[in-house]
Amino acid sequence: MSAAVALTAFVLMLGIMLAGIPIAVAMFVVGAGGGLLAFGMPFLDSAASVVWGVQNENLLTSIPLFILLGELLLRSGIADRMYIALSAWLARLPGGLLHTNIGCCALFAATSGSSVATAATIGTVALPSLHLRGYSMRDSLGSIAAGGTLGILIPPSVNMIVYGSLTNNSIGKLFIAGIIPGLLLTLCFMVFIAAASILKGSAKKEELPPLAERIRLLGNLV
Repeated sequence: MSAAVALTAFVLMLGIMLAGIPIAVAMFVVGAGGGLLAFGMPFLDSAASVVWGVQNENLLTSIPLFILLGELLLRSGIADRMYIALSAWLARLPGGLLHTNIGCCALFAATSGSSVATAATIGTVALPSLHLRGYSMRDSLGSIAAGGTLGILIPPSVNMIVYGSLTNNSIGKLFIAGIIPGLLLTLCFMVFIAAASILKGSAKKEELPPLAERIRLLGNLV
């Protein structure tokens, strides 16, 4: 494939995206069109077998189960109780409840496996409380968006499952490889929040409940 053809395909795909068409559809149209132009009708026969082989992968059956688990945590109120329990321990740090956002995202990522689900769930739980306490919307949304990225890194990650199934890599090893980077990224986010809050002079600190109450709330994290 020449550079001119590749550039034309990229520009066409970008134009379709800018027209408001979903990204997946834009990529499919350009990819399918390019395949037909390059290989003709035999491309459709080979594409059908590839699509069936990917969709028939047993490992992918775990993806909807992780999504269901995340939805159960939200609808059952467990996510709310988890947020309250973490805030009882982290809210005293410079940045206050912004640290709780990161911590909850890390915990929720270990169950949902999705960045979008993590950010949406924690955002639903946290934003009303942050707004009432006068936190900057920019800081609130930034911490939730940053914490949401942990969903594809901390196992079980849906992206790792898909990647492992497509490349025939061990999903178990991919999960293990994501633990330490996920924890380090969580720590880096919290350090950045604390440093930014101190430098901006807006280091909010929430009042902590008594120690006995904080210990009791740890049960909500189990």
